[in-house]
Amino acid sequence: MKYKAYLKQAGEGCDYTIGCAQTVIDVEATNMEEAKQKLTNEIIENYSYDERMLDSAELYECSEVFAMPIDDIYAKKEQLKQQEKQRQQEEDERREYERLKHKFS
Repeated sequence: MKYKAYLKQAGEGCDYTIGCAQTVIDVEATNMEEAKQKLTNEIIENYSYDERMLDSAELYECSEVFAMPIDDIYAKKEQLKQQEKQRQQEEDERREYERLKHKFS
């Protein structure tokens, strides 16, 4: 089973606006009890000194994890941007056409 742990450090970290003091880590375990133990060990080993002390830790059991197709998403964004640019150009050309049509009629 996949588990994710959300760790929030004491204080605001480097900049409260970007959440430097927050992180999400993966915890591989076969059940929740094992995940809790592994997270406890992780906290003891890596989050027990002054700069990384935690205020809170939350453990989530994930039934499914889906990796989003980031390249496809950004390609779609670019496509939408190009479509909007084309629409705007056509609108500008239509206004110019109507202006010239009115002028020479």
